[in-house]
Amino acid sequence: MIFQLLALFITIGTFIPLIRCDYWMIRGWDFPRIQLFVAGLLVMPGLFIFGFSDSETGRDWLIIFLLASALLALAIWMWRYTPLHKKEVLDGTSEIRIKFLVSNVLMYNRKSDKLLSHIREYQPDIFVALETDKWWNDKLSNLSGQYPHAVELPQEDTYGMVVRSRIPLIGTTVEYIIRENIPSVHAAIHLSDGTLVKLHILHPKPPFPDEDSTSTDRDAELLIIGKRAEEHGGPTIVLGDLNDVAWSRTTRLFQKISRLLDPRVGRGFFSTFHAHHWFLRWPLDHIFISDHFRVIHLKRLPSVGSDHFPMFAEFCYQPEGANHQEAPEEQSGDKAEADEKISAAN
Repeated sequence: MIFQLLALFITIGTFIPLIRCDYWMIRGWDFPRIQLFVAGLLVMPGLFIFGFSDSETGRDWLIIFLLASALLALAIWMWRYTPLHKKEVLDGTSEIRIKFLVSNVLMYNRKSDKLLSHIREYQPDIFVALETDKWWNDKLSNLSGQYPHAVELPQEDTYGMVVRSRIPLIGTTVEYIIRENIPSVHAAIHLSDGTLVKLHILHPKPPFPDEDSTSTDRDAELLIIGKRAEEHGGPTIVLGDLNDVAWSRTTRLFQKISRLLDPRVGRGFFSTFHAHHWFLRWPLDHIFISDHFRVIHLKRLPSVGSDHFPMFAEFCYQPEGANHQEAPEEQSGDKAEADEKISAAN
């Protein structure tokens, strides 16, 4: 009986996110798909060994069918993030390059030396630190000599943000797109050849009871930026702790609307949260790029004491052959769905 109950639990957890509802108890099931898949693989043999009873054979086979359907659906959703899938962003060769380091530092974490060590080692052109309070702001300001161009937004509510850059930040604005305490940073930079690149740096609230009872605001913020990226049409990079997983309906909708690419597709999950629990991890920290770019390096870095691992990425500007890199295709009704989600947050 225990294996049958586990199989039903896995099946429900797999398919419940298909319900078009923003409530956290539904949207939260977007996250643990890797865990559900592994659990399903472990439960399936138990169903065959211990699950059958002489009087309920039909029910037993139905449960096996349901679990097999869940495993197939999970595999279809996730195989994009394995080396078995074609890379959405190709490897690059151009010498026109840009390096990013993104780290949710965990506001209460005081191990700044670990993050500073990563910055010294990887020498990003731009680094983003999220959940920064005044203490973190002061520690990171020590890098002002190397990174003179900065946006510093210390907050005591885990939604502070620091952006530091070697490259001048052009037309920088700080917006509170949905909520008055949730900042986002928008700027542009010039690459070494003069190409102008738009940057959008986000950290919306996740759909969990101690944060937000629904995903409405998070979804709307992401989709608003997706529409801006599509309208701009030029080189664009969106990065930050988006508090959503790569395979969710919302993130996929964001990609369809924005036409931005996910460099993890065909390379790996790069699960950044939860750094303290190896069995409970999923990719929350993202860097999406337009098809003008290709990948030189993509790496999850060692822990900095936070509940998130940092991400490091190096891209090159290589717009020729952009048509060989294809974002998920926009379907009929996608823009209407995005507009509906945005309207629901206003």
